[in-house]
Amino acid sequence: MSMLSALAHVEAMETLEAVHQTEFRHRRLSGRPLVIIPLTMAGEAGAPLAAMVGTAKRDMTLLVVPQPRNRDQRFTFAADLGQIVMRYIDSYRQDRRGDGERSHYSDAPQILVPNHGGIKALADLGRMCRFRSTSGPYAVPDVVPEFGMWLTFLVDTSEQAGTSMLMPVTAMLSEHWATGQSTLEDQNLASLMAWIAPPDGLSVEQALADAENPDICPPAGPATSPEFDNRHLAPAIQRFDAAHTLGPHDLATAQAELRDLVAEQVKPTWRMMWTAISLLRSVPEAPRTAKRFERDCVSFTSYSDYRDAGGFPQRKRDTAIGAAQRLSRLERALADFEADMAFDDPFVLADRRSAGEAFAGTVEESVPGRMVTTAKNRRAPRPYVTLRTDDPVRLAAGTKLISPSMPAGHKAVIASVHPDGDTTLVTVEVTGGMGRSRTPNPGTVPEPGQRLAYLPDPGWRPTPVFPASDHTPWTHSPGPDEPDTDSAVPEDAAAEEWGHED
Repeated sequence: MSMLSALAHVEAMETLEAVHQTEFRHRRLSGRPLVIIPLTMAGEAGAPLAAMVGTAKRDMTLLVVPQPRNRDQRFTFAADLGQIVMRYIDSYRQDRRGDGERSHYSDAPQILVPNHGGIKALADLGRMCRFRSTSGPYAVPDVVPEFGMWLTFLVDTSEQAGTSMLMPVTAMLSEHWATGQSTLEDQNLASLMAWIAPPDGLSVEQALADAENPDICPPAGPATSPEFDNRHLAPAIQRFDAAHTLGPHDLATAQAELRDLVAEQVKPTWRMMWTAISLLRSVPEAPRTAKRFERDCVSFTSYSDYRDAGGFPQRKRDTAIGAAQRLSRLERALADFEADMAFDDPFVLADRRSAGEAFAGTVEESVPGRMVTTAKNRRAPRPYVTLRTDDPVRLAAGTKLISPSMPAGHKAVIASVHPDGDTTLVTVEVTGGMGRSRTPNPGTVPEPGQRLAYLPDPGWRPTPVFPASDHTPWTHSPGPDEPDTDSAVPEDAAAEEWGHED
C-alpha cells in the first residue's frame, strides 16, 4: 500500500466516511450486466445450493438445489443456470464488425458477482460441468458441458488485470473508494456498502454493526452462515428428504419452504448488488477503458469461434509451458493496466508519484534544436528537457516514459537524475510524438515554465519465446509415474467414477 493510499484509509477511519481513491471508474460497466449470486453450503466444497441470476433488479430468477448432495439435482441446477447464462452470452454473439478474418463481435457479456468468493464458486461449477458426458449411463443435458467451458473461460479472463467480462463488485467498489477497514473486510459487500452508502437513517457505525449480523445482512456468499445452516437450512433439507415418502403434496410444500428460506438469504444481497451498480454508474468511466474493452471483445470473439469449431474443454491444469505463457500474459496485462490508470487518472498518478514510480515538475530548461544521428544513419530531433521536481524519483537513467500532460504519442527517456538540495533535476530526451520533419511540430516539446508529469512506459515488447511442449525442460517435465499433461484432453476425461447418489 502506497503512502497516499494509506492516508486515504486513515482519513476514512477518522471521518467514518469512504474516501475517493480515483477520479474515474477504470472498469467497463455494461448497460445490461448479468448479476449472479451463487450460494454453496458451508463446509460442503463444490456443492451448489442456489443462485439468483438476472439482468435487472426486478427481473431475477432463483434456482435452488433442495438436496445439494444429490448428483442429479446438482446437474439439474447446472442445466437450468446454464440455459440462462448461455442465452445471455448468445445474445452478444450476433453482430460482428470489421472485415475479413479480422472481424470481431462489437460487444461482450459482463457477469457481476458479489465478491471474489463468487468467482471461486463459478470456477468450481465450471470444473464440475465442463468434462461431463452428454451420453452414457450418467449423461447430462447438452448445455451443461458448454456452460462449464464458458464459465471456465470467463474465470480465466477474470485473472487478467483490466478485463471486465467477469468482475466481483467488491473489487470495483474498493478500487474507487477507500474505507477504514482492512482489505479482507472489504470483501464483505455489506460492510463495504456500509462505508460508502449506509442505508437511510443509519450511521456508518450502525450499518457496520448490521453488516456483521447474519440475521440482518446474510452473507453475500458463496458460503451460507453456519448458524443459518444449523438452525434453518439443515432441518429444512431433512424435511424435504423425508417428504419423498409422504406424497407429492408434502414434497411440494417442503420444496416451497426450502425455496422461501433460501430466498430470504439471497434477496438482501441482490438488492445491495444493484445499489452498488447504481453507485458505480455515477462514477465517470476512464478514457482508456474503451480500448481495454476492445481487447475483451477480441478475446470473446476468439473463444466463441473456438467453441463453434468444436474446441476441447480447458485442461484440468496448465502444462509447464502453458503456465509460463499465462504468467507472462498476466504480468503484461497488469503493467498495461497500471500505466493506463495512472495516465488517465490524476489521483492514481499522484499515488504513483508518492511511491517514486512517477514524477511531476516544472521545466527548467529545454533544448528543442538538439539533433542526433540514429542507428539508421539518419539525422533526427532528440530535444533535451530538464525538469525540477519535489517528488522522490526512483527511476533510473534509460527508463522510457510517457506523459499525460503532452499530446498523444509523446515519448521520452530519462537521460540523467541529479539531486539538487530538497529537489531533483531530471533530464529527459524526447524521442517521439514530434512529427516526421527534422523540426519538432509546435507544442510537441515542453517549454520552460511548463508543468508536466511523466510515468514509465510499459511500451510494446515482443511476446516471449517459449520452448515447444516436446522440449519442456526436464525440471518441469512429468516424472515417470505422472500423467503426461502435455497431451490432448483424453477421450475419457468426462468419465464419471461415481454412481447415482441417494
